[in-house]
Amino acid sequence: MKFGLGLLILVIFMKIASAAENDNDRYTLPPNKGYIEACTKQALMLHPGVIETERMHHQQGYFWMVYQIKASDSSEWLVRCDLATGKLIHEQELDDDALK
Repeated sequence: MKFGLGLLILVIFMKIASAAENDNDRYTLPPNKGYIEACTKQALMLHPGVIETERMHHQQGYFWMVYQIKASDSSEWLVRCDLATGKLIHEQELDDDALK
């Protein structure tokens, strides 16, 4: 009887430990969104200035960030970054007509 109770306690303890392990990972981003900070840094390295807007877009399981940056030289840029790889995939300078 003692062996059965000990085994039951061990199984319950392992379930609790497993649940606690999963709780620690609940704040980590899935792989397809893992590079938000890297994308932000790269966009600002490419066009130093201030990020005016940032939006996350997704389509069919792919996620990317789009940043609108007001650069130090007063030019404005749209920069798109793939969140699965952390690589910049598009940049476009905005002119005054495109902002209206």
